[in-house]
Amino acid sequence: MEQMSLSNDSFEPGRMRASTVAPASATRARLIQHTDFQGMTSPAPQSEEPKPVQGGNVTEIILPKGQVEHFQLLLPMLTQLTQEKRWLAWIDPPTALVQQWQQHRGIVQGQLLVLRSSAQYSAETLAERALEAGTCHAVILWTKGLGRQSFNRLEQASANGASHGIVLRRR
Repeated sequence: MEQMSLSNDSFEPGRMRASTVAPASATRARLIQHTDFQGMTSPAPQSEEPKPVQGGNVTEIILPKGQVEHFQLLLPMLTQLTQEKRWLAWIDPPTALVQQWQQHRGIVQGQLLVLRSSAQYSAETLAERALEAGTCHAVILWTKGLGRQSFNRLEQASANGASHGIVLRRR
């Protein structure tokens, strides 16, 4: 992921321009400073938001309403994810997608683990446990929404288990 960062030295009255394009991790590593009206510099205010986890690999994909089970969109990604010799976990996938997957040829179906949430275990809890266990190459979670804290927990679990997480949610 790339992130554009603006620095004070690139500011010109009347217009702002980007001075650098750097990976997000490099941007986070730098001390960000701001300038007050008198030209004094001081550290930027601390954010209340939790810091992103280093090493976690969770991607969120937002799908239009009618495409939550769009098989053709997901097929290339899912085919690639089954190439590694670890489980591929699906958490609460649409039933139609599971049926289409089972009918598709050339994909290793024996390494697919389908988990359904219950009153005892939420979908987020199942995804967190599957990511942290390290036995799954990737964990794909279908959800209606995911808060920032839940997303950060998934990133931490991904880092701990060296697994990839993919969150698919409806717009």
